Amino acid sequence: MISFVNKINKRISDASISKKLYFTITFTALLVIIELCTLWFSISTLSAVRSYVGGEGLWSKAQKDAILNLRTYAYTKERKNYIAFKEFLKVPYADKAARLEMEKENPDYDMIRKNLVIGRNHPDDIDGMIVLLKRFRQIYYLELAFTAWAGAEPYLDQLNIIGERLDYLVQHDADQAEIDVLLLQIDLLNTKLTILEDKFSYALGEGARWLENLVLRIVWTLSLTIGITSIFIAVSINRSLKKGVDAIIDGANKIKKGAIKTRVPVYSADEIGLVATAFNDMTDTLDHKISELKATEKQMVLEKERAEKSEWAKKQFLINMSHEMRTPMNAILGFANYLDQSVTKPDQSESLQMIIKSGNHMLVTLNGILDFSNIEAGEIVFANKPFNVRETVEFVVKLITPEALKKNLTIHFEVSKLVPEFVSGDDIRLTQILLNLASNAVKFTEKGEIFISAAILREEDNNVFLEFAVKDTGVGIPLDRQENIFYLFEQAINNMTRKFGGTGIGLSIVKQLVNLQHGEIAVDSKPGKGSSFYVQLPFRKYPADKITNANKSDKNLASGKGIKVLVVEDNEINQLLVLKLLEKKGYEATVASNGKIAIDKLLAEDFDIILMDLQMPEMDGYQATKVIRSMDSHKKDIPIIAMTAHTIIGDREECLAMGMTAYIAKPYSSTELFEKMTSVLDGAED
Repeated sequence: MISFVNKINKRISDASISKKLYFTITFTALLVIIELCTLWFSISTLSAVRSYVGGEGLWSKAQKDAILNLRTYAYTKERKNYIAFKEFLKVPYADKAARLEMEKENPDYDMIRKNLVIGRNHPDDIDGMIVLLKRFRQIYYLELAFTAWAGAEPYLDQLNIIGERLDYLVQHDADQAEIDVLLLQIDLLNTKLTILEDKFSYALGEGARWLENLVLRIVWTLSLTIGITSIFIAVSINRSLKKGVDAIIDGANKIKKGAIKTRVPVYSADEIGLVATAFNDMTDTLDHKISELKATEKQMVLEKERAEKSEWAKKQFLINMSHEMRTPMNAILGFANYLDQSVTKPDQSESLQMIIKSGNHMLVTLNGILDFSNIEAGEIVFANKPFNVRETVEFVVKLITPEALKKNLTIHFEVSKLVPEFVSGDDIRLTQILLNLASNAVKFTEKGEIFISAAILREEDNNVFLEFAVKDTGVGIPLDRQENIFYLFEQAINNMTRKFGGTGIGLSIVKQLVNLQHGEIAVDSKPGKGSSFYVQLPFRKYPADKITNANKSDKNLASGKGIKVLVVEDNEINQLLVLKLLEKKGYEATVASNGKIAIDKLLAEDFDIILMDLQMPEMDGYQATKVIRSMDSHKKDIPIIAMTAHTIIGDREECLAMGMTAYIAKPYSSTELFEKMTSVLDGAED
């Protein structure tokens, strides 16, 4: 035996490098093929096991659906439920027929396939299921699984008999007590079937694990054999590489230094020569790849240009969307504010205020959509103006009250007496935060109450820190999900979207808004007990007397008598709005529906100021401004206020660069318009 091994070793040592390599490749390839075949065999087998597990699920579902329809039939007496019961039983009975046929010595495979299809198994899986039984029918785990399967079929026969009996009783208006006895028998059969289904699934699972372990051992053995063989061959050919290898190393060093055109000399036709040739082929390929990379780089430049064009198209889309949505929004808010200055009845004023505040809230949402890139970058601009904290909380309560009343929920709110009457900050964003939390509270509360409160945390110099709380008695949030609810598209429990609706983005937006205002948000919740959300935000102090003075100044803006205004606006509704606002203040207003008409009117008579829309037919506001600023007369210096629905970042700067005096974005209030006009007429610029 020892001499035989020595002879083998000697023959291997004496063999040429090429023969050793051929032997290594052949042997390794053989082992790899065996390994791949083993993997293919194991995957197909595991797939068949998975198909049986899926088939068991379909079998079980059909059985459960059959029982459900039978029970429903017992109560509703509707014939369609009994028909559905019979239809669902076809699945397990088809599987039974397939199983019995497979146990025969010469089974009819076409019949087996037909019955497995009736059993709702996927046609692509059926052949694998049949092969699995032919190979492993005597394996313990499959034997155990099919024993459980066969054991369940007598119970199905009993279920069918009970169903026919129940149908007879229902059709003959039998006493409910007799029907109840059959329902109890159905429940008992359902329990027994469930136990057998569990045994079937468990047995298949154990069989799959057994097969996985077996395959793992085989693959490990083959991999170890490949590794040891490769090491052995590598050691055996270590001494025959000198001259050719030196040339290859020298060539490689030159390639490393950038001489891609370098090729190594080929001294012989033996294995080293083949390696040298391969090296030269490799450098040829490398040279070719570099050329391809350069071509790819050029293509990437073209793709970059296309992407920039796409980005430009997206920007144009946002500009157009901004204009088309802000134009009607300007009319809605403008006329609402105009009417609010005229009505005297409190209930009408309150309704108008609801329209105005809701419109402002919608405007904030619109701004978020049109400037979503800034939201992601945390570059939202927050307003800093005085507002009444109590009125903001009351407004949120009024908005959620109708929906809460539909569910018979009680709403309470409390604003601490220590909270300043007025603070300076972004009341629209605060409303957005509280409304989101309060709407969620109503949505996820079936009974009980909603409580909203505002309290003061602390004061620091000119800042005041307020805490807002929104509490409910709803479904609550599990502890392990409370941190995740602030992530995008996350909800407290998996089935919450189906039950309550929603997309799971609201709390993510709330957290972003709070963080960007240097605030904090927290949640305290227990499943079934309700949830409490706490929002802490900083605000600037703002004395109430300043509000009074500001209101007085709003009402006492300078009169427009004697001032001629040229309104350049193509939208008829906005024309009417601006005319009413200007005429009420005493201005003399003339309308032009586009830039060309505006230039004609300006040449025909004198005006003191121009209100210029940007996007108009024939000649837009930019072109009209350019023509006006190039006039030779004194009219070229007339103040021009850009009055536009364009609000994309950079629009204001572009307007000023084109020669416009100031910029005001739609929708605007009458106060904002008159303040801007007064400022411009007094010589101020943006």
